[in-house]
Amino acid sequence: MNGAAVYHRATDSFCYSPDGTSLVIRLQSACDDIASIELWAGDPHDWGHRPGTDGGSWHWRCAPSPVQKIGSDGLRDFWEIRWTPPYRRARYFFRITFSDGSRYDYGEKGLLPMSPEPESGPAGDYWNAFVFPYINEVDVFTAPEWVAGTVWYQIFPERFRNGNKANDPAGTKPWKRGPVTNHEWYGGDLRGIIEGLDHIASLGCTGIYLTPIFASPSVHKYDTEDYLKIDPAFGTDEDLKELVQACHQRGIRLMLDAVFNHCGKTFGPWLDVVEKGEASPFKDWFHINAFPLFPKGKDTGDSRDANFETFAFTTRMPKLNTAHPEVREYLLRVAERYIRDFDIDGWRLDVSNEIDHVFWREFRKRVKSLKPDAYIVGEIWHDAMSWLRGDQYDAVMNYPFGTAITDFLLAKPWSKTAKDFVHRINSIAFMYPDSVIRSAFNLLDSHDTDRFVTRMGSKDLAKLGLIMLFTLPGSPCIYYGTEYALEGGGDPDNRRCMIWEPTEDEQDFARFVTSLVKLRREYWQVFADGSRHYVVDPAHPGFLGITIKEGQDILMVLINRDRASIPEEMWKRLMNWQSFVPSLQVSGAGIPVTSLIAGTGLDKNGALPALGAVVVKV
Repeated sequence: MNGAAVYHRATDSFCYSPDGTSLVIRLQSACDDIASIELWAGDPHDWGHRPGTDGGSWHWRCAPSPVQKIGSDGLRDFWEIRWTPPYRRARYFFRITFSDGSRYDYGEKGLLPMSPEPESGPAGDYWNAFVFPYINEVDVFTAPEWVAGTVWYQIFPERFRNGNKANDPAGTKPWKRGPVTNHEWYGGDLRGIIEGLDHIASLGCTGIYLTPIFASPSVHKYDTEDYLKIDPAFGTDEDLKELVQACHQRGIRLMLDAVFNHCGKTFGPWLDVVEKGEASPFKDWFHINAFPLFPKGKDTGDSRDANFETFAFTTRMPKLNTAHPEVREYLLRVAERYIRDFDIDGWRLDVSNEIDHVFWREFRKRVKSLKPDAYIVGEIWHDAMSWLRGDQYDAVMNYPFGTAITDFLLAKPWSKTAKDFVHRINSIAFMYPDSVIRSAFNLLDSHDTDRFVTRMGSKDLAKLGLIMLFTLPGSPCIYYGTEYALEGGGDPDNRRCMIWEPTEDEQDFARFVTSLVKLRREYWQVFADGSRHYVVDPAHPGFLGITIKEGQDILMVLINRDRASIPEEMWKRLMNWQSFVPSLQVSGAGIPVTSLIAGTGLDKNGALPALGAVVVKV
C-alpha cells in the first residue's frame, strides 16, 4: 500500500455542493493501490446509545456507502461519491481496503488501522473524520445557465472587417491574405463586426468575445489609454450600442475584454506620474518602488531597468495598484458602465491572476448586481481553483483542455496514445468541481497562440481537434477565421485579416465547422452534463472512443488519429456496439444514416478512416 498517496480535503474539488443540498466527495490514491472504498457519513450532532449497552455508552451514528472509481491519470486514481446530508451538515471518513488486503480508516488524523467496531454498528474514531460544517446555498458555485449551451466566436477587431473607411487610421492598408505585423492597420472596426454578424449567426455561434476595444495607440489595444472611450479607429459609443442590440436580436451574447492588471504608457494618470514624479497625486495608482522612474536616465523599454512594476518586462504597460481605493473604484465603475449603458453580457479579464483576490470579489458583486447572469471569465493558463469558489469568476480560459488535444493529435512524447490523453483529461477534470468544468471557456487557439490549423500542419488533424473540442464539457470557442481554416503562426501572425472571399475548399471547411456548432447546440445538455466512458486500445494507440450518456440520450464519439483505418468489426467491439443497438443491421457500416450526426464519416466498408472521426447517436 502507498498511504502517502491517499489524499482528501473537505473543500474545493474534493468536497463541494453542486446544488445546495447534496455533496460530491472525492478522494485520490496511487494508481491501482486500492481495491474498494466506503464512505462512512452522518450528521456531526447525531448521537445515540450503543446497541446492547445499558444506555451509558454513546456513539456517533453513521452509515456506509460505496465510493466509485471515476478515472485515473496513470499515477493517481480518482474516487467519488454523491451523498446527501439529512441536515446539510456532514461528518465522514473513508474506510479503505487496499489491494494487498489491508484495511484502514482515513480522516483528518490520517490513515489509522481500521476501527475494531462491529460492521453492524457505527464504525470509526469520531475524531478521525472530515467535516463539512454546513451547506450554505450562498456559497455554492453557480455560473450563468446559458453558458453551457453557448458556442463562442472570438474576434480580434482590427482584423475582422473594415465597415467604415472614414475612421481608418493614416496609412491603413488594403485588406489582404497572408502574414501581418502588429504595426500594420487594416481598418477592422465595430461597423465591420455588425456587417459580419449574419455570417457568425449562419455558423450557429451564440456568443462573441471581443479583444479590447478601448482607446489605445496599438493595434491590439492591450495598452489602454482611456477605459471610458471606444477607440476612434473602431467607432463610437453608438456603434457599440448598435452592435450589442444587433447581437441580441440574433440570439448572440457579447463579451468584452477588461485589461485591469495594467494600463498603457499614454494612460492619463501615468502620464501625470511621468511628468510630476513623486508630486503626482496618481503615484499610488501604480506599483512604484522608487523615484526617478528611470534610474538610467532614459526609458530602455525594459522594466528591469526601471523603478516600477509592469506587465511582463515592458515599460509600455505599467501595472495598476488595484488595492488602492481610487484605482479600485475607477476600474469597477468601468466594468459597471459597459453593462449598464451598453448591455454587454460578460467580461473576459486579461492577466487576471496577477490582480488581488479582494478586487475580484468586489468586481463580481458589482457586476452581478447589475446583471446577475453576466459571464465572468479570467485569463488563467494554470490551476485556477482559488478563483473559482463562487466568489470571483464563473470560468477561466481552459487552455489545458486545448493543450491536451494538441499533444495527443501531434503524438507528443508525453501523449503518444489515447490512454495518455484520457489520463490528462481526467487529471484536469478532477482539479475542479463538475459545475466549474461545465461553464469553462474551452479553446484551441486565440490571439495569444499560433493558429490551430497551422499548429496541426493539416486540415484533417485540425478537424479531429475541433470534434474533440466540441464534444468536451464546457463552452467551446472558435477563433475568427477558423471556419475557413485560416492559418498563422504565433503573435502577430495569428492576427491575420479575416477571409471574406473563401475558396471552395475553405467553404467546405466552414460547412464542417457549422455542422459541429449545430451538433453542440442540439446536444449541449448531453455534452455538458452527461457521464463519460472512455475507450482505448493498445493495438490502436491513436483510437479514442467516448460514450456520453445523459438521460435517454447516448452519443458515441470515435476518433482515429492514426494513419491506418480501424475496421468496422474492431471499433464496434471496442465500443461494445451490440449492447447499445443490438437490432441495427443496416448497410456495411451497420449504422442508419440518420445516426451519423457529425464528423468526417466512415468509409464504404464501415471502417473508421485514418485521420477520421464520427459522432453517432445510438
